[in-house]
Amino acid sequence: MNFPMAPLLLGFILGGLMEDNLRRALTIYDDSLSFMWERPLTLGINIATLFILSYPMIQSLLATQREKKNPELSA
Repeated sequence: MNFPMAPLLLGFILGGLMEDNLRRALTIYDDSLSFMWERPLTLGINIATLFILSYPMIQSLLATQREKKNPELSA
């Protein structure tokens, strides 16, 4: 699929560490995900992550709506 090698390698190396730390945090907080939004910093990071991950989808939806309104611009 022609993905860049650097992000794949980082995900492969850091994925296990992130999984271990998430498991540890869930153990500390009695299997509750509330620690993800209790503090402003973690809430801000989660909101930024959701925005970054959803931005391409939102951008494509806006582009299709623009094309429906002005079909001569897409040609």
